[in-house]
Amino acid sequence: MRNDTLLTSIYSLGVRHALETTDCPDVPLELDMFELPTNNNNNPFLLPWSMRGMLEEPHVKNKLEGECAELLEQFQKWKPTSKVLKDVKFRLEGIRSKL
Repeated sequence: MRNDTLLTSIYSLGVRHALETTDCPDVPLELDMFELPTNNNNNPFLLPWSMRGMLEEPHVKNKLEGECAELLEQFQKWKPTSKVLKDVKFRLEGIRSKL
């Protein structure tokens, strides 16, 4: 069984259970609040990892070739002036080969 099929089966079972179960008296409902951390310890690999994942999508590879070429052209012409934007450009340099 392929991983995506297995994951689909697992999530489908969870959704079916949630929608089809009307009462579970012996199971207490517990909710934990989640708050996104607000510290400035940004992961420098998050942006390139996300972009790589997006560019590897079959739809992007097969149907958006022209848009990817335009994106590469605009990226090469981009001359950021602030330190933050220069850092963004530096982080994205690694994905140029994917374009």
